[in-house]
Formats: sequence, structure tokens, C-alpha cells
Amino acid sequence: MSRGVIVGTGGHVDHGKTSLVRALTGVETDRWTEERERGLTIDIGFAPLESVVDDEAGIVDVPGHEDFVKNMLAGSTGVDVLLLVVAADEGPMPQTREHVTIARLLGIRAGVVALNKIDRVDDEWLELVREATGEELTRLLGHANWPIVDVSATTGQGLSDLRDAIRVAASGARLRDPTDLFRMPIDRSFSVRGAGTVVTGTTWSGTVRVGETLGIQPGEMKARVRSLQVHGAEREEVGPGIRCAMALVGVDAARVDRGSVALGPGNWKPSSRLGVRLEVPPGSVREVDHGQRIRLFLGTSEVMARVRTVKRDGVSAGGRGWAVLDCEQPVVARVGDRFVLRFYSPVTTVGGGEVCALDPPRGWRAQVEGWSAILDGSPDDAVVAAVSAAGGRGLETGDIPLFAGIAPTRVDELLERSLAVTRVGGSWYDRTSVDTAAAAVLDHLRAAHARRRRSSAESLEAVRAGLSVRFSTDLVEFVVERLASAGEVVVDGPGIRLAGHEPNLIETEVQALRDLQAVLVAADLAPPSPPDLAAAIGVDRELLNDLLKLLVERGLAVRVTPEVFLMRSAEERARETIRRLSSSRAVPPGDFREALGLSRKHLIPLLEYMDRVGVTRRTPEGRISNEGG
Repeated sequence: MSRGVIVGTGGHVDHGKTSLVRALTGVETDRWTEERERGLTIDIGFAPLESVVDDEAGIVDVPGHEDFVKNMLAGSTGVDVLLLVVAADEGPMPQTREHVTIARLLGIRAGVVALNKIDRVDDEWLELVREATGEELTRLLGHANWPIVDVSATTGQGLSDLRDAIRVAASGARLRDPTDLFRMPIDRSFSVRGAGTVVTGTTWSGTVRVGETLGIQPGEMKARVRSLQVHGAEREEVGPGIRCAMALVGVDAARVDRGSVALGPGNWKPSSRLGVRLEVPPGSVREVDHGQRIRLFLGTSEVMARVRTVKRDGVSAGGRGWAVLDCEQPVVARVGDRFVLRFYSPVTTVGGGEVCALDPPRGWRAQVEGWSAILDGSPDDAVVAAVSAAGGRGLETGDIPLFAGIAPTRVDELLERSLAVTRVGGSWYDRTSVDTAAAAVLDHLRAAHARRRRSSAESLEAVRAGLSVRFSTDLVEFVVERLASAGEVVVDGPGIRLAGHEPNLIETEVQALRDLQAVLVAADLAPPSPPDLAAAIGVDRELLNDLLKLLVERGLAVRVTPEVFLMRSAEERARETIRRLSSSRAVPPGDFREALGLSRKHLIPLLEYMDRVGVTRRTPEGRISNEGG
């Protein structure tokens, strides 16, 4: 599997980026007639760079004019090495500084400075420009470790040294994992006769193969990969860090814009809210304020967003801070992604940072310690912190690579050996969430028993519903089973109670319960209605309901309908009679009425109950016994 390296140009307008790329590769990257006529790069261009770098490599040429910085940002996505071009006759200029700042914010650590147009200056001037360039690198990056190579794209002087410097820088670039989730931010989309929709971009991660079905987000679109090309050559598969063109089937080019993302299998979904660690570079003339509207550049997308800083006091020049970005349109992101922020007006680069949470909850400020573990800790720390942030709702296995920023194969290894997280169903929970859920079940039961002292149990459904805001149903069921195994609770059918709990009836209620049982026993299969029952034993309806529920919980009575209760012994005799009559033939209601001695008023609810519990099934000819019912 091939893995590539992307070299991106940077530098001020008219400092010779495009001519230097042409001298290195022989490729003209200005694609538009307007670009060639004006001698000004407007949009991003591409060329193969295998002749310069040992690995499979490409170069992205970006515009230097300040009016086209957003195009430069789209081209900088996925860049591993910055080729910073500085004209020897002018030295560092505003876009030189902005492009270096952007490279820093995007996490581009490897770089080479091409001091171009040396044929236009003398040695003394060249030395002054070299010193000024080194000082700018130190101020903007905190170091001046990038080699500065004297070169002339016009005469060819220094090109060999520049190729060597790029080769060394590329050899130290981070190699992306071909087994990771596939993602490619799209920077161009167009139609080609015979090929259909074609999209291009730099593959960020993972591998794509001809014939695979990809998702296109935002927009919830699907498309099949008809063919793949890398710098004009057909491929069956393409790995990460490579300039790629895909012919897609099933999607219209008009629906795919710059900013869309091609995605392989995974739990990808657009986010409208990002938890981030902001950085405002030293020397910035503006700070990022709480509540400020700002432009967010992530991948090839550009959206407006509102900044919510953790301390509500903004982030000043040279500072860092946690924040949430509320996006006005959804973006496809993953933890660890780098982004750039530019002011809404005037449009200038002010900062950037790293994504550390996807769609964080309202109480996100309490989670920033975990965000630090995700970004700065070990892979184990990142997985545990991502799971912990999900709390009692849990984090699906397929979500962890996105929320921890780690390849799925690596995530599987980490989960397998981790003692800090527990799998329940298809999701993972940290120990604190499991313990908190168990404590919440016990607290819920204590409160329920106190509120309903005459009840012997709380329904399991009521427990699930009462805790559903904080905990998933799977987690509640898991901790209930654990508590039952530990002897802390007792589960009896649909009910649950604290171990040792008994209904707390006063003396008059105990007597009322005895009276109720006597009335129901005497009534057999024709019990009085609840109002008549209440009158018969001299209690109000609320107490009657509690006493009936208590008989059901103790297994002494059966609830046939909300208004009909039978003693268990009577129900069992009726069940046996019905089963016996219908064991060999379909029996009409009249035969049951005669055998049971009931009026239609009491017979029909009883027969429908027997259908519900599986004793009988209804046919056009009558009811027949279910085998094993």
C-alpha cells in the first residue's frame, strides 16, 4: 500500500512559487487562462513530485495574493511539508508571515525555505534577507530550524540543493495510517464526458478502492468509485497523503462543492458544534473574543461560527484556551483535526487550533480536563477520556475512532486491554459512569419506596424511564443485573425493590388488604368494579389501587384489564378450563360462557386476556389453545 507526502507552497504574491514548481517538476500549475494572462495564481494547482522525493509525493501550489487566502487554505489541507518561497529582492512580506502562521496553526512541522530570485541581488543583500527570514521564522514558529536554500527558478541555480532539502524534510514527515478511516476533503468537482462526476482532493487518511461506495457529506449522499487517478495515472487503490481524482457514480457534480468530504465506512456525521483548543499566535493584532462571529476553515470547508470561550474572556495573542465553536453550517470533523480562524471583517487570520470534541453537551466546560487528555495524553488516555466524556449515554464502538482521533485497529487493541472502560451492548462506558448509574438506581428505589410506602416494588420500566435522561437503557439494565447479583436489589418479574424492602402498611391498611382478598376470593371470576370494591371494603380509590397493586406484586392476584382483577387461584382454574375446552377444536364464546358460568361482561375481558398471555389464539371459528400455552 502506497502512502504519500504532500508538499505545499507558501509565500507572498509574485515571489515565484509557481515558476519554482515549474522548474522543479516541469509542470505548469496555473490551470486557468486568466492566471496565465495575469501572471497571478488565483486557485490551487498540483504537480507530481516523485522526481524530488523518494516516496510517492505531490506538490500543491497555492495563491499568494491576500485576496485568495481562502483558496490557499483549501490547498493547504493535508500538507506535510511547507515549501516557503521568499523573493530575495523583497524579503519576507505580509503573506509570507500569514502563510507561515497558517502552517503553524495547521500543525505543519516540516519546512524548507526557498530564497528565490537570487540572480537579482548581490551577496550582501542576500545575506541581509537570509537573516531577516530566519528572524521571522523564529518569531512565528519559535525556531529557525527550516533550511534556507538559495535558488533561482529562472537560471536553475540551487535547484539541486533545494531538491535535497525537500527530500530530507519529506523523509521526516509523519506517515498517515492506510488502515485508518478513509477521508478526503474535496477541493474540486466537475463533470467529464464518459466519466461523469469527478472530484479531486488530498487523501487525509485511510485507503479507497475502485468499486467501493463512499459517503459524501454534508448532504447524506452516496456514490460508487468508478475509477481513481493519481496525477493522470489509473489506480485500483489509493492510500493516504496522495493527490487523487475520483470518478463517482450516483452523485451529481452540481451537488458536490469545495468543502464537501468523501468518506469511507465509519460513523461519520456532520457536527454543528466543535469543542476546540484555540491558539492565537504571538504577534497577532487581534484576540479571539467570547461570543465573536468568525470564519472557520477546516479541511476545504469554510463556514461561519460563533466562539464560546471557557472563561468568557477570550484568548489573546500568544495564548491558548478551550472553547466551543457553534457553526452556522455543519462540518465533517474528527478529534485531532487542525483548523484556522479568520476574522469576519476585515478578513485576516487570527488563530486556529485543534478539534477535541464533536457536538459537546451544554455542560462542556466541566469536560475540558478530559479534552486535554484526549489531545495530549497517550492513546490509552485519549480513548478513556473520550468514553468518559460520553458519560452515562455511552460511546458506540464505531464512534471512538472519531472521538479519540485514533485508527480503528488501534482502538480495538486499546479497548481489549483497558480496565478503565466496560462494554455494555454496542457501547463503552467508563467506571465512573457505571458506578454512578448503579448509585442512581439505588437512589431511585429509595425515593420510590419512600413515596409509595404501600408498594412492595417499583416497576423496572419506571426505573428505566426515570433515569433515561442521564443513562442509556442498556447501562441501566446492566447495573440492575449487577446489583441483583450482589444482593442489593431483588428483581421479580417486571418489578424491582431494594433488598429487605417490605411494604409499610399501618394496621387499618393491613385489615383492608385482608378484606379485599376476601371479596375477590368470593367473587371468583366475576369481581366487582373498582368503585364497588372500594365501597365494599370502606377505602378510597387511591388506597384501593395500592392494595390491588400489592396483591399483583406478591403474585396473589392477576390484572386482567386496568379495571378487572382476579385472584391468582381463580385465574389458574379459568386458564385450565379454557385450555382443556380448546385443546382439540376452535371453541365459540358461548361454550366458554356455559363452562365458566360467566356473563358476557366478565367473559370477553377474560378471553381477550387469555389471548394476550398466549393461552389461546382467536380464529374465525372461535378460540383454540396454543400448544404449550
